[in-house]
Amino acid sequence: MAMAGLAGVAGAQSSQETEWCGGRDSASPDRKASPDQQIRGCTAEIQSGKHKGAVLAAAIYNRGVGYFKKGDYERAIQDFDQALRLTPKDADALYNRGIAKVKKGDKIGGEADQAAARRMNPNVGR
Repeated sequence: MAMAGLAGVAGAQSSQETEWCGGRDSASPDRKASPDQQIRGCTAEIQSGKHKGAVLAAAIYNRGVGYFKKGDYERAIQDFDQALRLTPKDADALYNRGIAKVKKGDKIGGEADQAAARRMNPNVGR
């Protein structure tokens, strides 16, 4: 899954939570944050109230990625929906919402999201 960057996020709860929200953990042997760390970090970013627009959408999207990794497709879809309300042309959020819908059993809706995302960006998901 593609991950939106949280570069330039100022005033985050902590630099570790910012790192986790971006899917990274420098203390981990594989340098990847666990899904729980990613969700925690992004939730802190979102709740800080310091982010708007695309930066807030990136944190919400990345939290959705964490939920997706845990297999919590309903919450992932909710976060991807919220990110899309803030950034409607985000092909990654739309594509990944489609994958989550398919995993949840909505094959038609999921494939429609993926097709729409590919119309926005033919390279999405690759």
